[in-house]
Amino acid sequence: MSAEFPQPELDPVNEEHFSSLKLGKLVVQKCKKCGAYQFYPRPVCVKCGSLELEYKETSGKGRIYSYTVIHRVIANSPAFSKNAPYIIASIEMEEGFRIYGRIKHATPEEVKIGQSVVFESLTLDNNLVVPAFKLTR
Repeated sequence: MSAEFPQPELDPVNEEHFSSLKLGKLVVQKCKKCGAYQFYPRPVCVKCGSLELEYKETSGKGRIYSYTVIHRVIANSPAFSKNAPYIIASIEMEEGFRIYGRIKHATPEEVKIGQSVVFESLTLDNNLVVPAFKLTR
């Protein structure tokens, strides 16, 4: 089995989000009708049902809503095993949506629920770029 990171399946709905990560930007959908931000990318607004969505760069600022420390990776993701242990958090962004991302440059003992974070993309092997965050101290 190959130990490469899985790549996202790009389509017209999500392509701008993933390409922005490679540029070091966190870009998500915003509804032109009701103003709600949403993540993950979808063809309709989950709040009002509008089809009028655009991509907007976020502030990159948020707070840790919840987190877990990954010590062991299940068999379907062998590429992630070599990075364990690592921290994955659910981040409540200033714009009102939640997104998962890695917490960089921190030990599990330093991470606390409610702590402020700022977006910082993370490039893994074979050029997979994922959302990540660092603690604001």
